[in-house]
Amino acid sequence: MKTFRLFHLLTTAVAIAVCITPISVSAQTDNTTVRHVASRVPVQGSVRELAAERPGDVNSRPAIARVSPKANPWKLQATLPGAVIHDISFPTALVGYAAAELGQVWKTTNGGSKWSEIVNVGFPYYWYGVKALNAKNVVISGFNDTTGAGIIRWSHDGGKTWTPDIILTSTGWSFRVRFASPKDGLVLDGVDFKSANGAHYTTDDGAQATDWTAVVPDPNGGWFGNEFSLHKNLHARASGITYCDSVDGGANWSCGPSVDSVFDGPVFFATDKSGWVGGGEISPKVEGWIHRTIDGGKTWSGRTLDDPWPIREIRFLNSKIGWAAGGNVYSKVGGMYFSRNGGTTWSLDVNTGAEMSSCDSKPVGTKFQVWCAGFDSKFNGVVYTVKGVGTE
Repeated sequence: MKTFRLFHLLTTAVAIAVCITPISVSAQTDNTTVRHVASRVPVQGSVRELAAERPGDVNSRPAIARVSPKANPWKLQATLPGAVIHDISFPTALVGYAAAELGQVWKTTNGGSKWSEIVNVGFPYYWYGVKALNAKNVVISGFNDTTGAGIIRWSHDGGKTWTPDIILTSTGWSFRVRFASPKDGLVLDGVDFKSANGAHYTTDDGAQATDWTAVVPDPNGGWFGNEFSLHKNLHARASGITYCDSVDGGANWSCGPSVDSVFDGPVFFATDKSGWVGGGEISPKVEGWIHRTIDGGKTWSGRTLDDPWPIREIRFLNSKIGWAAGGNVYSKVGGMYFSRNGGTTWSLDVNTGAEMSSCDSKPVGTKFQVWCAGFDSKFNGVVYTVKGVGTE
C-alpha cells in the first residue's frame, strides 16, 4: 500500500468564496448558503475538494437516466488496471495516449483495443493531461504531490523516452495541456496554493521552462475544470468558478461569473461561435448540467441538460453532433449523453457506471470514431468507443 503525504493547501479568501480545501476540513456555512462540491482531486491520495458556497435553493431537477432507444452503439473497448484516467489523445485513428494518476501513461497502436503502460513513475506524480501533436511528439502535464509543483514532460519518440520534469509553477497543480499549433500551447492550473489560479502559455514550442509565461486569468478567480478550449486562431476559453476568455492563446484574459449559477467545469467550442460549458456536483446532490452558446459566448442558454451525474467532458464533431460525458466514481454512476441538434436537447447514449473524464475523435473515411475514457469504482481505467458516426 502506498503512503500519501498530506500537503496542506493554502487558500486565499476571495470575493466569490472559492473553496479548495482538504476534505477533512469543514466549511463554514450560514443559513443562506450551501457548500457545493464539484469534485475531489486527486482521486487517489490526499484529497482536496473543488467547491464553492452557493445559495441553497438552486433550482434543479436532474432527470432519471434511461438509455435512448436510438442510442449510438458504444462498446467497452478496454480496461486498464489501476489507471485513473484524466485525459486521452489520439493523433491518428490507431495511435492513442492516456494520462492517469500515480504517474501512469498508456499507449495504444491498434485504435484502443489493446493498451500498454509506457510510463509508471508512481507517487507523487499525477498526470492530468496529454496532447499528442502527432504519433511521435507527445506532452503530458500534471503535478508532483510532494513538492506541489505543476509540471510537464515531453517525448519525441512515441513515448519510449521522456524529458525530465519541466516545472511550470512551484505553488500549484497543473491540469490539462493543449497546443493550437506546434508553437502555441496552453496549460491551466486546477489548484494554486498561494494565489488565484494560473495559466501558462508558450509561443515557442514549450520545450523548456523558459519557453512558458505564467499569467493569472482572474485575480479574484478560483479553480478551473480540466477541459478548456483552444482553437487554431488562439481563441481560448476556460470555465470553473469563473468563465474566462482569451483571444491571444492565454496571454491576456477577460473573466466574469460562471455561466451556471453554481459553477462550471468543462468547456468546448466546435467553432468560434458554437460552444458549450458543463458542470456538476457530487454534494449536496449528485447532478450535472450543460449550457450552450451560438454567439461565441456573448449569451448563454439556461440548462439544456440536467442529469444525474456531473459532466466532466464535452466533445462535438461539429456545431450539431456531440456528447457530454461524466459521472461520479463514489456513487458508481456515469456515461455519455448525446445531442444531434447542437445541445438543445440530449438523450442518454450509454450508461457506463464509471466516471467518464475525457474524450477524443478522429475521422475514419467519411465517418468518425469517438473514444471516451474514465475510471470505475475499483480505480481501473475504462475506454469506450463508437465507430461510424456521421456529422449529419
